[in-house]
Amino acid sequence: MRRALVIGGNGFIGSHLVDALEEYQWNVAVIDKFTRKFSKIPESVKFIQANIDHSVADIEKIIDEVRPDVVFYLAWKTLPETSMKNPTKDIGINLIPSLNLISVCAKAKIKLIFTSSGGAVYGATNQPNISETHETAPISPYGIEKLMVEKYLFMYRYLYELDYIAIRPSTPFGPMQDYLGKQGAVAIFLYRVAKGLPVTLWGDGSIVRDYFYISDLAKAMIRCADHHAQDDKRIFNVGGGTGISLIQLLGRIEEIVGKKAIIKQYPVRKFDPKVIVLDTTLIRSELGWTPKVSLPEGLNKTWEWMSKVI
Repeated sequence: MRRALVIGGNGFIGSHLVDALEEYQWNVAVIDKFTRKFSKIPESVKFIQANIDHSVADIEKIIDEVRPDVVFYLAWKTLPETSMKNPTKDIGINLIPSLNLISVCAKAKIKLIFTSSGGAVYGATNQPNISETHETAPISPYGIEKLMVEKYLFMYRYLYELDYIAIRPSTPFGPMQDYLGKQGAVAIFLYRVAKGLPVTLWGDGSIVRDYFYISDLAKAMIRCADHHAQDDKRIFNVGGGTGISLIQLLGRIEEIVGKKAIIKQYPVRKFDPKVIVLDTTLIRSELGWTPKVSLPEGLNKTWEWMSKVI
């Protein structure tokens, strides 16, 4: 039985990944500062309530205890918006712990799957169908640091033969996404329309994103764990491949919920790229992965879950 350590395993993406790993009969351990918010962690999963801010020695102790074959690294403490407030602090709480983890995995010869960003690392591009070879020009500390982790992974591969894959997901959504948080348009829009609360639009709602269902992301991550990557193919875009604007998304949500949205518009934010639609040709050809859940089906599934919890 293969062993996985999921760092940040109680968050939105992490919870779905852990449940999928269980279904695939992995032995799973989770490190997270927080407990799950919307479901119970499976009884067979070892939960270590800790913070990834620990020193190299502390991380080595956890690795020695769990002895994973693969580490999935999802923990990140800021968003593009919040990272702008104090970039110097952001480096300390995100980049340095990442480097500590990378060095431990390289030394222990453990495969590392890093969840990067399918939007922030590419920056202010208006080009649709962005491939992995597109220019990376991040416009937020969040994007810069995600890209820096990718570069350090490459360096550790070159110098110390670290086995890694970096995943660049577009915009996943689905059940268990925090509808009271600051990120996740689908969950936030569904909740606020249902409750008759104002929906915030930055700009005129023309910003386009590539939304895809969370179970498809979890399956892509597991395929990456099983994949023997070539050195020139260690970064994969993951997404639905079709863009939709925020105002169009809101229209679909109005139809599902059966209510009209109350919209509050604010000036567009400069750190929000106008268009992010990812080209997923590489992961389709190399790993045989394709998204299985369509946007309409995923929206209905998410609303079915949310209508039971709000």
